[in-house]
Amino acid sequence: MPPVLTHDRGATARDTPWLDQSPAPALSIRSEPAGPRNNKLAASLTLGGLYAGFATWTYFAWYRQHKPLAEFRWGGDGNWKVWNDREGWFGSRRYSAGADKLGHAWATYVFGRGGTELLVQWGGFDRLPATLVASGLAELLFFSVEIKDGFYYEFSYGDFVFNTLGAGLSVAMSLSPRLDELIDYRVQYWPSQAYVDQLAGGNVNIAEDYTGQTYLLAFHLGGIHALRDHKYGVLARFLDVAVGYGSNGYKPEPPQGFPKYRESKHSYIGISLNAQGLFDWLFEKRAPRARKLTHGMFEVFNAPYGFIPAIDHETLPMGEVAGGGA
Repeated sequence: MPPVLTHDRGATARDTPWLDQSPAPALSIRSEPAGPRNNKLAASLTLGGLYAGFATWTYFAWYRQHKPLAEFRWGGDGNWKVWNDREGWFGSRRYSAGADKLGHAWATYVFGRGGTELLVQWGGFDRLPATLVASGLAELLFFSVEIKDGFYYEFSYGDFVFNTLGAGLSVAMSLSPRLDELIDYRVQYWPSQAYVDQLAGGNVNIAEDYTGQTYLLAFHLGGIHALRDHKYGVLARFLDVAVGYGSNGYKPEPPQGFPKYRESKHSYIGISLNAQGLFDWLFEKRAPRARKLTHGMFEVFNAPYGFIPAIDHETLPMGEVAGGGA
């Protein structure tokens, strides 16, 4: 097999990380198996186990302490005026100011990408069918969550749309090495004090700790070959330009009887550490398994406090904030 070029110039086709692979035309399809074929059953069962584990967690996080509604409820999370303060999906008076939408896209994306690489790298499935199956299952998983939400909270059209966007991004990134080389969709998370205070009481709903989350679309400077290969371009491997979004004070809510937290939503532009490039460099030719693990992890997670905003546009809600659910 010919060498595969990556933004890690010391990598080859044999030791290419499981994500961010070689430059290639957009949406090129890699159909060759990447792992031993005798692991297909084990990989499939493992993927099913991960889905079963997630379904169990959703029960304890979202449904255990809530009674079902009298009837199925549709919508209620605003309208298509996305940035409208009162009704838009990302309005400052909506539930979590829209951070939950980016969370839905991220979670579906992670299940799609992780499932694809599990089936390809370990199971030995061809990449195209593995991508379609894994991303399709991720879409189906979160569609079923929305259906269940309809009986406990409400079926959210916005959540469904962003679930689908996450699944679509998973397909595009899994099939286009060049796109994968250029961008990442990540969450930067550090538990908020509000969530830590509730954790001792059994609150396992870490997904709704939006105060501790910032969602980032990061552009790898190392993906610009002319910059990366320049005499002084080595630092490009470790830096990303990123746009981000997050909300504070909406979720978790304060305990009953306590005053509300100060609510605000934030749009960012800034510089982020590319932890993938850093650990690729640290583990190159020393610890290939650790290199693969950290590369995959930092594909979807940003290093805590690794994003420095140059622009922080804050918006405060002017009026009562709508409630909501998972």
